[in-house]
Amino acid sequence: MINEIKACFRLMKHGYQLKINLVCGVLFSAIGIPFIMMGYERLAFCTMYFLMGNLFLAQSMNMMLYSGLMCASPSRKKIEFLYLDILNVIGGIFAIVLTLIAAFVVKSEPSESVTVEAMLVFSGLMALVLYCYMSMAFKSMFVGLVIFMVSFLAINSMPYSKVGEVLCQVLQGKTVLAVLIFVVEVALGIALGHGIRKLLYRKTMSKWAAGAKLREEQ
Repeated sequence: MINEIKACFRLMKHGYQLKINLVCGVLFSAIGIPFIMMGYERLAFCTMYFLMGNLFLAQSMNMMLYSGLMCASPSRKKIEFLYLDILNVIGGIFAIVLTLIAAFVVKSEPSESVTVEAMLVFSGLMALVLYCYMSMAFKSMFVGLVIFMVSFLAINSMPYSKVGEVLCQVLQGKTVLAVLIFVVEVALGIALGHGIRKLLYRKTMSKWAAGAKLREEQ
């Protein structure tokens, strides 16, 4: 597995518009930091932005799959599944660590509306939805975008709904359980993303998801 991880990163050097996507990924991940200062009610936003770096790296690899000779390469299936899974796992670990640091930093700040334990669960849901979106975005861009936007609005309304109130009561003080649920949700998102990519494997890349330069090459 170590060799596969090394091979994944060696391949990333040839990723489509890698420098641009890398810069965008770093910038979007950095946007998550200011949300920490707003209190843990914004923890789900932190997780979403921390995962954006992974989204842009996945975009670079996905676009590479549909350019040049890569379309006919026998390695395409391995890249689309194994190597994208490796990126998703690494991105997930990155998001988990930063989200837990954010939760620890702001935990001492009291809130009358929602507990940090509940927000960890909602952050996990946000990660799950984003992983599913990343798996759909390059094949069914508009469907994935609609699903993501509906889920995004629903998750952000949950902390102030009856669901959020019940979750706060059930998980209050149970930080270890909340962290465990959060990690499981991220892992489930990675697994669902893998399954969605398999379902959409034979579908061609959406022209709207491809950049103008790639559309010309196609």
